[in-house]
Amino acid sequence: MLLSELFDYKNQFMKDLLTDEKLVHLLDENIPMDMAHLLAYKQVFPYEYVPETAQKGLTYICFDVDILETYNKTFLQPALQIWVFTHRSLLRLPEGGVRPDEICSRIDQKINGSRFYGLGELNLYSVRRFAPMTDYQGKYMSFRAKEWNRVYDPNRETPSNRRRGR
Repeated sequence: MLLSELFDYKNQFMKDLLTDEKLVHLLDENIPMDMAHLLAYKQVFPYEYVPETAQKGLTYICFDVDILETYNKTFLQPALQIWVFTHRSLLRLPEGGVRPDEICSRIDQKINGSRFYGLGELNLYSVRRFAPMTDYQGKYMSFRAKEWNRVYDPNRETPSNRRRGR
């Protein structure tokens, strides 16, 4: 994996979120799907974000990618970290249930087992409570995958001091 692929992971996840009608309407029930892209960097952020002041109660999804571990020269473990939180006035859904729980459930349905992130499947690792500021509650989710550590470059020169097999 090249670190540049983290950019691809984040773009893929942003696309996965903003093309899912149910997720978009859980974020803002009044936005039409052809305008869902406007939620990017307003309520959906590809980095950890907590608003300094909240003028109006909103729901947010923030995410980032970390490299948790490098197993060896071949594999490493990227983790997709996701923070879902909402203002207390929006916690309860009209049909019953709690908004962050429903969003997390939908994200899990959308990406758990996905092969668009990493070598194999992306797997849910943990879900915990998250309260970033007064009057906001939510969940923190973590998904893990396995990815290549290095990409083979046939044009890379072998050092002159390296033994060559015969």
